[in-house]
Amino acid sequence: MELRAITDDEVGAFRACLLTTFGEDHGEGDPDGDRRFRALIAPGQAWAAFDRGIVVGTAGTLELELGMPGGGTLAMAGLTMVSVRPTHRRRGILRQLMQLHLDDARARGRAIGGLWASEATIYGRFGYAPAVWDHAIEVTGARELAVAGAGDDVEWLDDARAREVLPAVYARATAQRPGVLRRSPVWWRERRFQEQGFVRRGASQRRHVLAVRSGAAVGYLAFRQRVGPGSLGGKLEIIELVGIDPRAIASLWKFALAVDLFPTVVWADAPSDDPLIHLVSNPRAVSRKRADSLWLRIEDTSAVLAACGFDGCALTVGDRTYGKGPAVEVAPQVLPALVMGGARATELAQAGLVRGDVMAAERAFATPIAPWCPEIF
Repeated sequence: MELRAITDDEVGAFRACLLTTFGEDHGEGDPDGDRRFRALIAPGQAWAAFDRGIVVGTAGTLELELGMPGGGTLAMAGLTMVSVRPTHRRRGILRQLMQLHLDDARARGRAIGGLWASEATIYGRFGYAPAVWDHAIEVTGARELAVAGAGDDVEWLDDARAREVLPAVYARATAQRPGVLRRSPVWWRERRFQEQGFVRRGASQRRHVLAVRSGAAVGYLAFRQRVGPGSLGGKLEIIELVGIDPRAIASLWKFALAVDLFPTVVWADAPSDDPLIHLVSNPRAVSRKRADSLWLRIEDTSAVLAACGFDGCALTVGDRTYGKGPAVEVAPQVLPALVMGGARATELAQAGLVRGDVMAAERAFATPIAPWCPEIF
């Protein structure tokens, strides 16, 4: 078994292993995939396991900028494209690929690493833990609901105009939101405006509307439509709903819930503090299911604490103590959630995972806005 960084001419074989392991077909519905891979993954940042020249395992790194509490950012090694062929399980391939990724992240000075876990039981042994949660939202009988707090105009955007307008609105609306990624032009082009078959999965192309106030863009909604079995059984699938303030968010929700022929509205990755349930006339029409989204691995605790403006207590994690003030002890596996604001100190104390002056920890890690990671990578 040989494990190493892939060469440029091995991109196709790398992607073929990845896609077939996840049940997709290489090249089908995504003829531009190899080019997109090269645009997103830097040379030397994708590794493969080879068995007699055949790729049987994969892992890669995305160089990302993670939004931190307080509005700062931190460079993050984003683990992605992890796969091991089912014929090669239980041979230590995943462990070795993970080691290549982690060694590379350390060499690049990354204080934090992140991923979306396909299985929740895998990555804890490599030091990752849930840090951000989201809500899967489903609204039934959407057109029957009144929405409070709306008031902005909503304008239709064609694709070309959306590409021009959305990045600036997103940057403004998420500037203070922990957990979001700072999106580069390449990320917008290669990830956010995809229309390949594997992304759409039978739904329509992306639609975009813009919330406008006094001539200025204050939010946007990106969505797809999925035609139902009957003329009134369609489903509107939100890709992203972003607003700079509650009025913009309410205005976009009002539009989403009122689209003719699509009485069911779903959003698979909504922020945990999305206000819809407090805005509609019948909150029972809104169901929410909480799930972990972004997992983090803290490599340099001092750097991460500094990036989120930590102050106000003496925080002990393992055998090290950071800061001054009232004594607080935190279990290492919940530090990512505490740092990002994904879980409150008082909540974690109920599980025995935060001890000492819990209220000092609550104050030290308080954030006025819940973390959210709208990127599945």
